[in-house]
Amino acid sequence: MIGSLRGKVLEVHATSALIEVAGIGYTIKASSSALSSLKAGEEHFLYTHDHIREDAHDLFGFLSREDLSLFERLLSVSGVGPKVALTVLSAGTGDSIRRAIMQADLGLLTSVPGVGKKTAQKIILDLKGQLVDGSELPIGDAEAAEALISLGYTAAQAKDALKGIPMEIKDVSERVREALKRLA
Repeated sequence: MIGSLRGKVLEVHATSALIEVAGIGYTIKASSSALSSLKAGEEHFLYTHDHIREDAHDLFGFLSREDLSLFERLLSVSGVGPKVALTVLSAGTGDSIRRAIMQADLGLLTSVPGVGKKTAQKIILDLKGQLVDGSELPIGDAEAAEALISLGYTAAQAKDALKGIPMEIKDVSERVREALKRLA
């Protein structure tokens, strides 16, 4: 499984980019916002999701770990495939999409091509309690909150547990450990 790539951008297209890593060219599908930041001839780093099916092997690229995490959460919703998940990510920033899901904003989600009202409702129903709005947390806590959510805590529990931890503790794993003590 390919988890990330660092390489020279050879070409940028409407829905993908060709990135050369150690002499091998990888076609990376990405959101429109990610593609707009890639420039041919420059070296870039992307987090990736390797999607393998019986009839295809696709590589999806993301500028941040948070966008990758949101993409993978969208894939966990029944009826949402990688193409729709990537289109949802192209509808705005990761934070704006998280906010729309947490506030049950059907307008933003149904404005995405390929996402109807039922699919938007399913996304909201499945993900509402699992997402954390990174703009509401101190820097560094978004990753810690995601770790706590992946352990089975709700977004509200994770946010509350991280609130009282002193900012002198900077290491994400230490912040998670402290939060787990508070949740125990």
